[in-house]
Amino acid sequence: MEDPRVSSTPSFLSSGDVFILRHLPANFTVGCDATSFNSAQPFLGFRDIPAGVHLIWVAPSEATSSRSGYWICTPESHGSQPGHVYIKQWDRYNEVLRDPTTQEEPFRDESLEQISARLSPYHLRAASTESSHKLALSQGDQTPPDLLGEQNIWYQLTFAIQPDLLNRVVGQTQNAWHVTTTDSVAGDSGLANEAQLYNSGAPHLRFIFPMDARLINPEATGAERTRQALDPSGWVIEKLENSNSEHRPEDLIGEFQFAFLVGMHLGNFSCLEQWFFLATQLIFRSYDLTVDRPQQARNLIQTFHVQLLYNERYLQGDVLELMPEQARKLRLALTVYKTRLDEKLRALGDHCTPDQQAVGMSFSSLESWLWRFGWDLKGEYVRSGNVMLEDGEMVQAELSDFEDEDERGEFAPTVVEMDNGTEAGLLSWDT
Repeated sequence: MEDPRVSSTPSFLSSGDVFILRHLPANFTVGCDATSFNSAQPFLGFRDIPAGVHLIWVAPSEATSSRSGYWICTPESHGSQPGHVYIKQWDRYNEVLRDPTTQEEPFRDESLEQISARLSPYHLRAASTESSHKLALSQGDQTPPDLLGEQNIWYQLTFAIQPDLLNRVVGQTQNAWHVTTTDSVAGDSGLANEAQLYNSGAPHLRFIFPMDARLINPEATGAERTRQALDPSGWVIEKLENSNSEHRPEDLIGEFQFAFLVGMHLGNFSCLEQWFFLATQLIFRSYDLTVDRPQQARNLIQTFHVQLLYNERYLQGDVLELMPEQARKLRLALTVYKTRLDEKLRALGDHCTPDQQAVGMSFSSLESWLWRFGWDLKGEYVRSGNVMLEDGEMVQAELSDFEDEDERGEFAPTVVEMDNGTEAGLLSWDT
């Protein structure tokens, strides 16, 4: 099959990449990064696509449960190199985008020149469409300025997604990576029933830390095994930074970004389950990253903050309402994380570095922003109990958080009536 990314030198390729959609019917919903719109006429595609990572998708209607799209990566600077032309075709029988077959007549350069004038400039089409999801940002918002702005938010959502990551997660060594609503994630526990119903035999999206993965080193024993069960930071660092590993430290952030955007834009519930897993079981349980890898911890917190901000302002659905039980676990994870983060920063004292201080500031900003949902991260949580390791072993764990406070945790003191040195009202088995 021919490379769908055709190299050419016409003038319209001097300002960015081109994404052409062939045979797309009228009244389709088209999405490109932070915008989506319904096209009353057959939509031909986009031109002037700037540097960065982009997600372009289509669906037969706004409310359809089936969406098909591609990730593409545009280089930082074309320089003397012209942009690339991506040509995808709507398959009306299978209702997916795909590469044109070799039997189909390819575009000639003159045809590309002619069609370029009818392509929509990147973002311009959606910005002028009433159904666009591109919303104005409130001037009174308390979110840090570096997270605001239409030009910046998509970069904040995708900066860690790279071609090598897409090759590994999607399982396609290509220059455009196909994703759909029904793609399933390796390790899916079965909550994404719709995805499994439609695509039970499809290839799985593969993450470094899938939902059924061990979050402890299988060689760890004793106290170290228990520590890793309570805080997987060491295992995360080992997986991402091992000299024999194919992964990069940024890949955890990139996969977190991928799962959220494919989950929300394509309605892929398996990816949303993976996103919640990463947030509740990995990112906001890796307390030692604050000290050992503060820049990574800060980037993870800020990425999560941007995702929630983007969800509120640019998307119609609410990720926290789609899976309410997962959202409850997320709120609990954030509550515990806040206390552990405060403890670690206090323990550092004068030795706290600017990067470590930045972790605390980023989480404080997130905490303030979550008040709009009524999330009080100072709320109580249970401090002790049994923790099951990945192999089924149960260990007793006790958290010291809130130990000295009257109003928190299961050890909050109660007033009881005493009778001769013992609590009154207790059952006695004396005869």
